[in-house]
Amino acid sequence: ELPAQDASRSSTDVVIPEENAAQKKRFNPVRNALMMGTAGILLALLGLVAPPAFLSHLTVFALACFIGYQVIWNVTPALHTPLMSVTNAISGIILVGAMLQINPDSGTVVQILAAFALLIAMINVAGGFLVTHRMLSMFRK
Repeated sequence: ELPAQDASRSSTDVVIPEENAAQKKRFNPVRNALMMGTAGILLALLGLVAPPAFLSHLTVFALACFIGYQVIWNVTPALHTPLMSVTNAISGIILVGAMLQINPDSGTVVQILAAFALLIAMINVAGGFLVTHRMLSMFRK
């Protein structure tokens, strides 16, 4: 015997699982608008007090983050490994920047940070080349 259907629901009603209900509860358009407005006001205040060089660097950083996000999320999953291996190899430009900062005119803190950046970038570049080599060796007979 089948259980009786609830009279308050028709057979065409869609039941939202608890998971989706919790997710919808987390997305609050008013809260998101307030957060975006607050971020905009903080950026405007930053623009009033920051030097022009900082603002140009911040603009380049924001554009790089946006482009990187678009590149990663709009690539098919089959191309993630080649994309990341090439990206790691290209990050060698960090090596150039770090080498430019390691000079006698820089302060000790700058030299230490540049040496650390140089070490991390070398690991990243070497890993990129190793992944690329391994990936290309899969296509050889």
